[in-house]
Amino acid sequence: MDAGEVRKIANLARLTLSDAEVGRFATQITAILGYFEKLRAVPTEGVPPASHPPELKGPLRADAPAPWPDPAALVKLSRGAEGEFFRVPRVLE
Repeated sequence: MDAGEVRKIANLARLTLSDAEVGRFATQITAILGYFEKLRAVPTEGVPPASHPPELKGPLRADAPAPWPDPAALVKLSRGAEGEFFRVPRVLE
């Protein structure tokens, strides 16, 4: 990568670079792109993608909705019961 390309990228990113920084970044970006070329040369045909972790089965039961046996008893256990509803602190003014 040459200095002109580094300056163009810096301009797009709204960065101001000194001449020394432009030279240093040009060298570093060229090295990084060289590593990508090395990776591109690795034969990967027939290798399955590993971007997703294997699906794990947990020891938990399936989550299935079911009615609560006695909702009124549950509300009565609450400190803020108001009739058949829960009374909660205000969130918005």
